[in-house]
Amino acid sequence: MNFKLDKKDKLLLHALDSNVRLSYSQLSKKTGISQETVRYRINNFLSQGIIQKFLTFINSSKLGFSAYQIMLKLQNVNEEKKKNIVNTLIEIPYVSWVANVEGNYDIACILSIKNQTDLQRVIDRLYALFGDSIMKKNVSVIISSQFLSRDYLIGQPRRMIKEPSYAPSKEIAKLDEKDELLCSLLSENGRYSYVELSSKMKLSADSVMKRIKKLRKEGILTGSTILLDNSKIGHLHYKILLYLNDLSEKSIGGLLAHIRRNNRVIALMKTLAEWDYEADIEVESVEQLKEFTMGITSEFSKIIRDYSFIRIINMPKYSFYQKNNA
Repeated sequence: MNFKLDKKDKLLLHALDSNVRLSYSQLSKKTGISQETVRYRINNFLSQGIIQKFLTFINSSKLGFSAYQIMLKLQNVNEEKKKNIVNTLIEIPYVSWVANVEGNYDIACILSIKNQTDLQRVIDRLYALFGDSIMKKNVSVIISSQFLSRDYLIGQPRRMIKEPSYAPSKEIAKLDEKDELLCSLLSENGRYSYVELSSKMKLSADSVMKRIKKLRKEGILTGSTILLDNSKIGHLHYKILLYLNDLSEKSIGGLLAHIRRNNRVIALMKTLAEWDYEADIEVESVEQLKEFTMGITSEFSKIIRDYSFIRIINMPKYSFYQKNNA
């Protein structure tokens, strides 16, 4: 049964999507909802499983990590076997994101690693355990990624503001143990209060605030969002894979701007794969998805050679910070 969001629910989710660290007081001011109601509704979102996690954007490229995506097509597997594969991926520290998907693939994951030996190690492990169940795999490099706000929640056009984006960084930052712990805690729950972080880190709240401010200034902490269970609110999450004829900035600038302007697109990634870009979109129906794809393929027919899409069913693991300790 779907949870029907009312106007206040959508206002609150939109505010949290923009910044999960807003206090109840700030959320009240931003949405025009009383603090007591804000607290009640957030607790309800959590208890209903609508909000699955408060995510913190951590720019891992600044820490020397590269992102690789693996997509697997399975064969001769039941739900239990598939669950075993997913659980194995979840337990690998290199793996930052795992998704059950439908379409040309069955499972997708993203690894944050510092060298390709670690990538090979993960692939070897998967094949050693589940080789007879893997029909095919696709390994791609994520060149850059950008995360966009869910402005569709409030029925407004995309806000033209700078959104968190990630690309290879020439300057590699080094974190001390406390900063590593702070990033780990914020990746676990971006809404931890300063008091909670202070207690877990054995530091004063003021010291925690200074460290967060420093990490933001260094471009390591770049924002936050919420992980939604779209199925609970009657939405569908698709990843559209775009195959392009021309990758020159001059040619594709208009296409990328058009995609970003759509207020239902929540992420855009440039990849080194069979396809060239991935756009994540949250829609209320397959018809809405088709409207979007038909729109871009008709307007940019000279650039788009082909496209396909996969549906993201759920994401049992999602974190922007992984220590390289597998």
